[in-house]
Amino acid sequence: MMDFIEDAVQRVLPQLQREKVEAVIHELETNLGVEGPDDLQLIKEEDIRHLLSPIQCRKLINSFKSDPKSPQSTTSSIVSSPSTSLSSSFSDEPSTSQLISPRGHSDWVDRFQVPWDKMRPSLKRAIDAGNRPEPGDRRHMVHVIVDTMREHCLNPTRNDCTIVAKDITQMYPSSFLDRTEEGEKIGCGYFTLLQQLKTRVEYVNRDNTLSRLRRPRRSQTNDDDQPPPAKCTRIDSYGCINWQPQEYPEGETSSSLEEKRKEMVDIFTQEGLRAAERGRVKELMTMTYLKQREDINADPPPSILDISKQWPFLLSWKFLLSHFTTLTGVDLYTRLKEDLDKKGKRLLEYFRCQLMKWTKEVKAVLKDALKEDREGSDGLAAMLVMMTHFKEAEDALLLLTDVTTTPTDAEEQLVLPSTPRLIALGDTVWSANKWMLSIEGRVVIPGIPDEIPDFTTALAVLFTSFYVFNIEYQVEAVTTLEFVQRFLARINPDSSKCTAKVQTSRKTGRTVKRKTSDMSPRVISFMNAFSAFDWQNN
Repeated sequence: MMDFIEDAVQRVLPQLQREKVEAVIHELETNLGVEGPDDLQLIKEEDIRHLLSPIQCRKLINSFKSDPKSPQSTTSSIVSSPSTSLSSSFSDEPSTSQLISPRGHSDWVDRFQVPWDKMRPSLKRAIDAGNRPEPGDRRHMVHVIVDTMREHCLNPTRNDCTIVAKDITQMYPSSFLDRTEEGEKIGCGYFTLLQQLKTRVEYVNRDNTLSRLRRPRRSQTNDDDQPPPAKCTRIDSYGCINWQPQEYPEGETSSSLEEKRKEMVDIFTQEGLRAAERGRVKELMTMTYLKQREDINADPPPSILDISKQWPFLLSWKFLLSHFTTLTGVDLYTRLKEDLDKKGKRLLEYFRCQLMKWTKEVKAVLKDALKEDREGSDGLAAMLVMMTHFKEAEDALLLLTDVTTTPTDAEEQLVLPSTPRLIALGDTVWSANKWMLSIEGRVVIPGIPDEIPDFTTALAVLFTSFYVFNIEYQVEAVTTLEFVQRFLARINPDSSKCTAKVQTSRKTGRTVKRKTSDMSPRVISFMNAFSAFDWQNN
């Protein structure tokens, strides 16, 4: 479905920025419920005017009404069965300037065939048996495919590689699909194969500047080259299924929900967070979810201080987790309670079984994590090991302070960043038994009287805050947070919740350009390696 909508949008607005394309796709598919080509005829200009300029809206709406047919996929011939040993048989000469089709990929890709007859027999047997190929066989396959692609274009684009990777994965999901241990698809499902193909293309072209493709410069006066609207972007609603409800609860209006909000503020003023346990407050919080989202999603976005004044009970960790469940459809608290220590134990064993592979920093943290007195803290230990493995500093997520520290002390004595941080109260992070959460330099969940009972709950509260309050992952911990998202929370959209273009270099401390990606290659690679690990023989 998403491919169909993307084709429809790019056919009419080929120069539209990628971020805008994704925002339109998300709006049409998720918020407006487009299910087929005929549905596009029902879209109105006001449905998408917050995402596009008036001219862009009119072009798109006119296209939907005049040509509702779905562009049919023309890539079905890319992949044929290995057993038929089909090779790339057409004889286009290599070109350094292939034409780009309206669908955003090169013409030759529509007729490209994977040369299975050149693959190793062991790879063919693995595919026929529905097994994952050995790493060496997979690398050889990537080399053969890229060499064949370069017979038609010396430097295939990322879109070209995407089409090939997608079709191979769809044809042989058991052998190539990116998936979790639970069998759930990770993101688009073909990200790893796409990365391998594109990396190989870049490698063989590393000294060949003549084969680089150049896109035409955009006109400065083009109608499609508008500044991005100050509205919802895809990063805000990332991973959400109920980001902004449109229908009021039965019998409710905007005014009645506002009255209920004021009632909760009055209750909080008189009783504080202790009133969070009252049945009336729970009822009011459930009924006012739509109003909560309206206020959080406002433009310009409110500060965390403003939210705490409007919705004081939302900063009770129990209500925060409940809000997240409604927002994403994921009961994160239950999922982490069931999985964190169990998966943490397996992660530690995975690292221990391959001790010689890791850096000295990982070995040091692992040695500390495996001490006998660490019993029952496998979840925390695994998180610290993973942060070290991803070369992300502990203080990018966790700040340590004395057990007697009050929220006011923390705000005065610690450097609290704008992005969420867990504050661990104890002599060491291992011995911490009290936790606080800070956002925008303020302690927003102080732990008293609303005490966060353990690290598992604290991690759930931290992770939840990024989604509930529309906060991007901080660059300093983006890989670890995406690992938590995909491995533990099992939220797997095919994009990233961090759009930062720069970061601080670990070596020099200078601000450098950050290489962006739809998903973290390190996270996907680790999850694939972890799933494929031979536990029995190790």
